[in-house]
Amino acid sequence: MTTAPADTTIQEQEEIPQPTTMGRLLRRLFYNDPNDELTLQPHMDEKLTKKSELWAFFLFGFGYYSWANSCASLLLPILVQGVARRASHLESDPSVPCPDTDPENDRCLVPFGWINVTPTSYVLLTNVLTVWCTIVVTLGVSALADHGRISKRIMLVTSTMLCVIACFIFLGALEPSIWWLSAFLFLLTGVVNGPTQNFYDAHIPILTRYHPDVVRVQLQEGEASQAYIDAKTKVQTLLSGGSSAAGYAGGMVLTVISAIILLTVSEDLVTVGYCVIVAGVYIFIFVCFYAKYAVQRTFPPLPAGSHWATYGYVRIWKTVSKARRLKTLFYFLCTWFILGDGLAASSSMAILIAQDQLKLDSSSMIIAALIQMITAGLGMIFWIRLQNRHGVSPLKVVLFNTVAFGLLPCYCLLGLIEGCPIGLKHEWELYMLASFFGIFSGAIYSSNRVVFAQFIPFGHENELFALYEMSSVSSSWIAPLVCTAIIQSSSVRHTWWFLASQFFIPAVLLLFVNVDKGREEGIEFYVKEQEQKKLKVAGAQTDEAGSGSVEDEERNIIKRTV
Repeated sequence: MTTAPADTTIQEQEEIPQPTTMGRLLRRLFYNDPNDELTLQPHMDEKLTKKSELWAFFLFGFGYYSWANSCASLLLPILVQGVARRASHLESDPSVPCPDTDPENDRCLVPFGWINVTPTSYVLLTNVLTVWCTIVVTLGVSALADHGRISKRIMLVTSTMLCVIACFIFLGALEPSIWWLSAFLFLLTGVVNGPTQNFYDAHIPILTRYHPDVVRVQLQEGEASQAYIDAKTKVQTLLSGGSSAAGYAGGMVLTVISAIILLTVSEDLVTVGYCVIVAGVYIFIFVCFYAKYAVQRTFPPLPAGSHWATYGYVRIWKTVSKARRLKTLFYFLCTWFILGDGLAASSSMAILIAQDQLKLDSSSMIIAALIQMITAGLGMIFWIRLQNRHGVSPLKVVLFNTVAFGLLPCYCLLGLIEGCPIGLKHEWELYMLASFFGIFSGAIYSSNRVVFAQFIPFGHENELFALYEMSSVSSSWIAPLVCTAIIQSSSVRHTWWFLASQFFIPAVLLLFVNVDKGREEGIEFYVKEQEQKKLKVAGAQTDEAGSGSVEDEERNIIKRTV
């Protein structure tokens, strides 16, 4: 009587259809494991990372990163430089408007404050001013997101403001009398973009900490185990690389849309402004997805006596003053200070040279941008697989790609050799450089964030990622100023000497980064911070208990006196 039911059970199990390959893929992508809620959630003080939250993170990157990959790096420089050129006059005779092409032995100059500069320098100096304003705003609000329940709200406000401002940038090209408005609105987009970028990057360590794969290993092996470190690195690599790849894909879609608009309507500056409007609407769609599915986690409240307007600056100053306890983290920031500047400046200079000297139109620029985004997406897939399947550390990926990227300015320097047929002198060279730029730059940005995330003490994600972003952004005014000085004194091609140093110097510095030591310093920092908080709480309770009767007596004396 016992064997028949068993046989029947086995027969019934064999008749249950196995899930198809597509079914397993859909389950892996969209469905959470119900066992995680039973076995893992009771051990956590916050919600586990769900698949919907991961999709919100990647979809936001799909839309938001398209701003940096398509608008800020392509459409806006073309628009601002074109508008500035329309408002420029000949250096020899300021009363004569500048023609479409620079005359021989003369230059086009446009006012920037109380000085006159070339349209190319005008764009670079606008970037400098944008960087300074971005630093002030981002450092002020970054640490607020590590407290309370406002990080998601701030991120939604700043990203929505970015979309709204983008819809008015075209006015500078539409009305010649307010040509300066495009540069001013370009500055505002950079200011609101800084906090958005900071809060988005801070998702990586937070989502990793509550990811089921990481929590499972943490409970089984402990936080000090190598398995736990490997699990965190794998998830961080997926999040950082996946968001970058999603951003390149989103930028590619947006660039194709812009190309269709330019080819079907016209290629004048007003149409470029309309493309920026489309970009603002495009990004806002994915901001709505994030607003619906992202989870707002609870962080400690602001300390007593702190004010929201000054707390960010005070806390960052305190953290920087403790740099000796996070030596590896701040050493890495110094390296990123130089490297990030070189990455941003190289892209801008390639576009400005192609527009100013090669006289390429908007269609050629868009083709170059598409090539860059396609190769960047393919490169991200390659580097993620290399790291997760073959165990190549993110630091080695950053080091290799930094050296490889440094060869691009060296190639462009060949253009200074008289009679040399190459060196960014032809349109096909721009497309070739765009492909190499995509392969190397995407891996640098992605793997760099993974390395830095391992150094961050718990509870300081937004604050320290603000320093990470600002270490790159704060240096971004150096290269434009240096390049402007070089352009004003010699020619735009001589800027590649300086840009080449922006990669080889960081490559040497990266050789001395010890990831294990940096990770240990972050853990020790957090442990000591918690110990100090416990001592303060215990001391306050002791003082309250010991002085309670004295305080009561003082209150009674004051009442009797009154």
